[in-house]
Amino acid sequence: MRHKMMLIFGSMIISSLIVSSVVVATKEPVTKNEVASQKLSRSEAMPLGLSRLTGLHYKTTKPVLTVSQPTNFATNATDDLRSLSTRFERPESLQGWQELQVEGWVPKWETPTVENGNLMLRPKSSGWFEDNQAGHLYREVTGDFIVTTRMQVEGTQTPIPQRSFSLAGLFIREPRTFTNVSWTPNEENWLFFSVGTAFPAGSSQFEVKSTYNSLSTLKIFDAPEGWMRLRVARSEELFTLLYQEENSNEWKVLEQFIRPDLPETLNVGLTAYADWDSMAPDYPNYQEYNENGASTQNADLVAYVESIDFRRPTTPRFPVATLDPRVSFDPKLSEARMQDLMRD
Repeated sequence: MRHKMMLIFGSMIISSLIVSSVVVATKEPVTKNEVASQKLSRSEAMPLGLSRLTGLHYKTTKPVLTVSQPTNFATNATDDLRSLSTRFERPESLQGWQELQVEGWVPKWETPTVENGNLMLRPKSSGWFEDNQAGHLYREVTGDFIVTTRMQVEGTQTPIPQRSFSLAGLFIREPRTFTNVSWTPNEENWLFFSVGTAFPAGSSQFEVKSTYNSLSTLKIFDAPEGWMRLRVARSEELFTLLYQEENSNEWKVLEQFIRPDLPETLNVGLTAYADWDSMAPDYPNYQEYNENGASTQNADLVAYVESIDFRRPTTPRFPVATLDPRVSFDPKLSEARMQDLMRD
């Protein structure tokens, strides 16, 4: 039954890969970064279709779509999500945020703090992979949303972390409540979009990962260094991932996921994790790791988070994931969707 479900979900992942990696510019045309793919090995065999196709990517030397910076765009003046937005200027900024804590499991990061106008995330040796868990700070959000964070990731001694899979970013998870006694495997459902270093360590990279019933599939992309903004937009089953480099007004669409399995209400917020090298000897003993942490600790990451903003999309669900209005049977709606993804 588990492999049957994996095969069904494999088709959804493949669909998302086909529509992924579209570059969108809001000013001048830009060139798509070279896409690199990396998949961690799994102790049990994967379905043939999924294991062979998770590395697919679409590469282009020209932007697929150019969109002007939106102006005079209709907005929802009573947007109920705006009140969740947070600029981390003082310790009180953390009020209203929830931290993932499981009774009987050790914390996977140092307690988040606000210092000098930034939220500081300092993970221990940890990671989100299959049933392994890491740190998560979140708000509960029901319905469609667009969430954006401005952040920078560094190593503890260097501009880029030097331990593999050391990243931080946006994390979106199906809520679960359990203790170390009641926990059961194969029930994790989430996705994330993070920046830091993945593999090989020491290069600036994005990691995007989608997990269905604790089956994780990831992709790695080259990333710029320094401060940037990350964005995830939900339109029912479609999740679009975008980023914006510092001192640029261009938003680039990096990836899309099609996740009809995820519920209406999700935990939406931030994560930081580091140092797969120290976790690998315990893999796949999920319970040992979750209860006691990695057997050695060599985490090398500090994340600075200036802000996180929430708002509602202003366009309705559209059953076409392709973002280019030129190949849409409703070009006006597709154009409106792109405008909505670009605006603040």
